[in-house]
Amino acid sequence: MRCGDQCPGFRVHGWRKICVHCKCVREEHAVRSVPGQLEKMMTKLVSDFQRHSISDDDSGCASEEYAWVPPGLKPEQVYQYFSCLPEDRVPYVNSPGERYRIKQLLHQLPAHDSEPQYCNSLDEEEKKELRLFSQQRKRENLGRGVVRLFPVTMTGAICQQCGRQICGGDIAVFASRAGHGSCWHPQCFQCASCSELLVDLIYFYQDGQIYCGRHHAERLKPRCQACDEIILADECTEAEGRYWHMKHFCCFECEAALGGQRYIMRESRPYCCSCYESLYAEYCDTCREHIGIDQGQMTYEGQHWHAVESCFCCALCQLPLLGRPFLPRAGLIFCSRSCSLGEDPNNSDSCDSALQSRHAQHNRHCGNSDKCPLHCSGSEWSSYIKWLSSSKRLLLTSSTHSSRKWLRSILA
Repeated sequence: MRCGDQCPGFRVHGWRKICVHCKCVREEHAVRSVPGQLEKMMTKLVSDFQRHSISDDDSGCASEEYAWVPPGLKPEQVYQYFSCLPEDRVPYVNSPGERYRIKQLLHQLPAHDSEPQYCNSLDEEEKKELRLFSQQRKRENLGRGVVRLFPVTMTGAICQQCGRQICGGDIAVFASRAGHGSCWHPQCFQCASCSELLVDLIYFYQDGQIYCGRHHAERLKPRCQACDEIILADECTEAEGRYWHMKHFCCFECEAALGGQRYIMRESRPYCCSCYESLYAEYCDTCREHIGIDQGQMTYEGQHWHAVESCFCCALCQLPLLGRPFLPRAGLIFCSRSCSLGEDPNNSDSCDSALQSRHAQHNRHCGNSDKCPLHCSGSEWSSYIKWLSSSKRLLLTSSTHSSRKWLRSILA
């Protein structure tokens, strides 16, 4: 959970499915603890899905060791099935696997995709449409995988997910809606959209693929990014490939309406410019003022500056460094070695003047430009200055080996 132990407890937002304290979604909180009311809702929801699913076996029952097991298996087959899954996905009682199962039940099978009572502000027509939508999905797409040993008398089959062989005697998951003989390795029985294991083997079959309930619903209707509910209205807001109810396209922080306004998207959540600047704007390391969304900025290893000459400049002599090489040292930037050491920037031993004098000397004595690395490396000869603290000398590192060798010789 992103908030760790800092959140005092889950308190649902008025219409978003998040905590008002930490902004985490409900399933993240359920990983830590499951309130009694939520547990009843989950039990009812799973029972409803299992009752309507296509399966030949009864529901899997918990054992003393596991919070859930596939139905119809002998103890040794249960062990064989779970041995195919990652250790942190096995629902041992009071284990990370059990918490993972609870989280996936809430995420993969949202109650508000099926029951109007878990939705916000639906009118009577929308409630009716949601019921019809849910009933149709259960009738035409819902199923529950069946785990059993692949008969040893048969030659085997191909896993629908990974394409590898399932041999006789192997444990496999069968889904009747996918057709007779269609089967998967236990670890491959996962949603085609999110690639998560299908919780309690509950799946929705559509166009040759199996999906969790959440992503199957999204294949049929858009989902509001703010309230997490299916959009049943004729109109909605679309931005950057995502959808919102018209009234829900608002700033994630202050909830000001954003229709027709400028906004900034962060982690799929829209913010007004004012909230984004107050929450996420970087501060300039020179002037200590925040860098506005319309202002250019320079960034280097976690430091930020306004992209103006007065801010992005040498810390000693204030020489503007926009478009120039610079020397970082102790959290500051300098134009030369001498400035980084606190020496007089006009000293002739500075890196710039030293390079210029060497370059001028080279131009006077070099009579063969065809063999000179400065010429043969091309018109775009890229180089940057790097301080080697171990040798206490300045090195120009260029884009070609010959140029590096030549520069070492003239700076020696």
